[in-house]
Amino acid sequence: MLRTSVFASLVLSLLAAASLGICRKEKNVGVQRFFFLVLIVSLLYSIMWIVFYCQRAELPDINDITTDTQTPPSFLNVNFIRKSKENDLSYNTEWAPIQQKYYPNVQPLFSGKDQATVFAAVADLVEERDWDVIATYSGAGIIEATARTPIFGFRDDVVIRITEVDNKIRIDMRSCSRVGTGDYGVNAQRIVSFMNDLSVSLNHSPIPNVYFGR
Repeated sequence: MLRTSVFASLVLSLLAAASLGICRKEKNVGVQRFFFLVLIVSLLYSIMWIVFYCQRAELPDINDITTDTQTPPSFLNVNFIRKSKENDLSYNTEWAPIQQKYYPNVQPLFSGKDQATVFAAVADLVEERDWDVIATYSGAGIIEATARTPIFGFRDDVVIRITEVDNKIRIDMRSCSRVGTGDYGVNAQRIVSFMNDLSVSLNHSPIPNVYFGR
C-alpha cells in the first residue's frame, strides 16, 4: 500500500508539472498556483517516504519483537480479537538471532522496586501513550494493549510481563504487528522507547536508543 501510494504521488507530481507548464503558456495565474501547490505537496509526500524506505530498507522482514526470545510473553486476550487473515501470534524462534543482530538494545528492564509499584508505573505509561488496553492482570503482572502506528494507524499488539527474578523485578515486553511481513523497526523502537521512559520513571538510568542497522 505504501509503495502504491508513493507511485501514485509521483505520477500526480508529473501530471501537476505538465499541467503547470500548460497553464504557464495560457497565463492562467490562479490555475498555476493550484497545480504548483499540488506539485509541492505530492513531491514532499513522495520524498518523505522514499527517504524513510532508504533508511530502513536493510532491516529484516520480521514483525514480532520481544525482550525475552527464550520465553516470550504470551498474549492471552489478543488471540480472540485478531482476525484469521492477520499474523499468527505464535513466536517464531528463528527470528531470535535476527533480532539480536539488528536490535541488540531490545533488552528487559530490572528494578529494585516492589511489583505493585512497577505494575502501577507500567500501567500509567501505557495510559500516557494512549494505547488501547485489552486486559490487565495485576496479580499475574500482565498488561495487554494495542498501539497504533502514526500516519497509517496500523495496529500492533503489545504484552508486558512483570515477574520477580532473584529478588528483583524483571519487566519484559513483546510487540508484534497484526499485518505485514516486516515492520521497518517500529516494534523494536516502541519497546526501547517504552523501556527508556519506564526506566526514568523508576529512577533508573535510561537505556540507549535502538540501533537500526548492521
